[in-house]
Amino acid sequence: MSALIEGRRGLWRAAGILAITHVVLMLAGISMGKVATVGSKPAAYVAAYMDGPVTERLAGACLVCASFLVFLLAATLFARLLRGGSELGHWWASVIAASGAIYVAMTLAVALPGVAAAVYDGHHGASVGIVTALSDLHYFATFASMAVLGVFTMALAAAAQVSGALSRWVAYPGYVVGVLCLAAVPGAGLGLVDNAMLIWVIWFVVTGIAALRTARTAQVQVRATAAVVS
Repeated sequence: MSALIEGRRGLWRAAGILAITHVVLMLAGISMGKVATVGSKPAAYVAAYMDGPVTERLAGACLVCASFLVFLLAATLFARLLRGGSELGHWWASVIAASGAIYVAMTLAVALPGVAAAVYDGHHGASVGIVTALSDLHYFATFASMAVLGVFTMALAAAAQVSGALSRWVAYPGYVVGVLCLAAVPGAGLGLVDNAMLIWVIWFVVTGIAALRTARTAQVQVRATAAVVS
């Protein structure tokens, strides 16, 4: 029983730490480089990708890459912890794992390499046109991945509500944040993607804190479950 309790508490603690670590690494990586939004003037692309220290820019991209690997660990762990005992809970947990993996794949396969290639090629003789195309590829991949992130967010919120394992401050706002992520895709031209991502970051940090708090009460939950089974 003691090993079961400590194991459950450890998983919740790990989920909380991973969620917060993802946000910290991602923001740190983004802060180390500039990006030019779609439709910017050529001078903006030159300033973002062809000027400045290339080493620092690529180091920032590496931090962002690491942050999404951490997110993959967090997503699959939340899927496991939020399964609950119902078929509905199992289904939502599967959606969490699948959408989380797709979100990471889209980011690491298209969005992140696009901006990294723009920086590298911009410092090695590529034309402004090529750099612009790579940067725009990054942005359009980011726009598409926001829809998947919205599905992930609503699935996590639904699983949290069905299982009752996380606070309502994760579940109910999660539905709203998920809808905002979905709405940001058609509203990308109005700058909604950046706003939705900022709100999502705050929500995911709150989710991580809620997971850390749940780790403290996991002992009571496991004992209650064991009592019912016995």
